[in-house]
Amino acid sequence: MKTMLPDPVALERAVDLLSCMAHPVRLAVLVRLLRAGPANVSTLCHELDVEQSALSHHLRHLRNARLVVGERVGKNVVYRLHDAHIGCILEDTMDHADESAPKERS
Repeated sequence: MKTMLPDPVALERAVDLLSCMAHPVRLAVLVRLLRAGPANVSTLCHELDVEQSALSHHLRHLRNARLVVGERVGKNVVYRLHDAHIGCILEDTMDHADESAPKERS
């Protein structure tokens, strides 16, 4: 019986997606957007304690990977997760990280 291997192109896209998420600031942005909803750069800078120039760099990566979408609202750009799939990936990742964390002894 032949096993079903992933399509090499889809596999490479998945690696690129996960690689983009695998940075503490970018993952923090994604989790923040998941848990608290859309936000502008100023709000994200303040809440995540990240310099605006660094955050803009990370947001560019997230946009290019189609993980977030920015929409202009007046003079601000408000960022949100690209779609519900991203939220599912984040929820599962954070749940797994919490489960695999060493338990404190009482």
